[in-house]
Amino acid sequence: MHIAFMSSVVTDGNPTSGFEIANEAIVQGLRALGHKVSVIGFSVPRQTRRIHENVVVVDELNLENAAVGGWQKLGFVARAIKSGLPISASKLTVVGREKLDAAIHSCGKIDGYIFNSYQMAAAFPHLLDRPFGFVTHNVEHVSAAQNAVSAHSKLQRWLYARDARLLKSIEMEHCEKAEYVWALSADDIKTLGLSSDKSTVLPLIAPFVESTDTFNEKEFDIGMIGTWAWEPNRVGLQWFLHEIAPKLPKDFRIAIAGKVPDTMIKKDSNVRFQGRVESARGFLESVHVVPLISQGGTGVQLKTIEAFQAGHACVATSSSLRGIENLPANCARADSIDEFVNSLVVQVKKSRAGNLPKMDGRQFFNRQFSDMKNALVKGLKKIT
Repeated sequence: MHIAFMSSVVTDGNPTSGFEIANEAIVQGLRALGHKVSVIGFSVPRQTRRIHENVVVVDELNLENAAVGGWQKLGFVARAIKSGLPISASKLTVVGREKLDAAIHSCGKIDGYIFNSYQMAAAFPHLLDRPFGFVTHNVEHVSAAQNAVSAHSKLQRWLYARDARLLKSIEMEHCEKAEYVWALSADDIKTLGLSSDKSTVLPLIAPFVESTDTFNEKEFDIGMIGTWAWEPNRVGLQWFLHEIAPKLPKDFRIAIAGKVPDTMIKKDSNVRFQGRVESARGFLESVHVVPLISQGGTGVQLKTIEAFQAGHACVATSSSLRGIENLPANCARADSIDEFVNSLVVQVKKSRAGNLPKMDGRQFFNRQFSDMKNALVKGLKKIT
């Protein structure tokens, strides 16, 4: 079967964002089932030129806020208002429909279409005129509404609230018109009101790296790494810094890697802010316990999947465990502040004493990949 995988950002074999990691995983699953997959969409300037032969780049666009200046961000807002679309989808409309259609036509005969998230079909609604499957990475309107509540400024709150209103209509339309919907968590299926005969949970994987014994020294008791300026991550980190870290024993060595907004750095705390580190894997290998601190959102937390595949000992909120059915033995679930603090203390002490061994992440990876392929098979029967 020849499947067109329509995605706002194409895959290039070197995923850096959570969205790209998820996309690579889904395409990998489809190809593992024996299907030919043509990924059709847009590239961004940072992506390599070593793109898979079955990736069709409609155009290169600067889609990422982090890569543009203030004037370009204002341009994104202006285009969104003019087009009546959410900001993310409106960025694609600089390219005409004809160029997209030509890219699709260049792929030859296509047996089935999968729209990866909402952006492509929202920007080019004529694509909805054909049978298709829909992968919803999050319940986008819920995530946008949550971001509006926690936003820093009135403008941000207005933009997130506007996106939430528009996204609800778009998501409902896509789910209604789709032959089949894959969601990344059971909660998302329930929120979107999808029936069991038209939808299923799509388990995800992250790129798997075989564990080695290179990193044995534990420099830190607790450590996290992330893109902390992204709103959902910022909210989780704020919760950890204000509610959890002050209640941990003073002798605990706590480290946060990745760029943290200056306003969140507390110089008088027991937390070391590492900034950008040379190796994310090396940093996490130097940590006894990894907190998984999501406080909301939808979809799944790829940080959780990456931690489980790497075998790290964890303490996780229920929000961090969306879409995960089977927890590794070295992961503890905790939601209240006191539960989370106590669980971290227990896990760190066990790890220091050598009683919390690192797990073999291959078992988790293999189970997730098998379940992903089974979920894809269910939907593919409906879209062709």
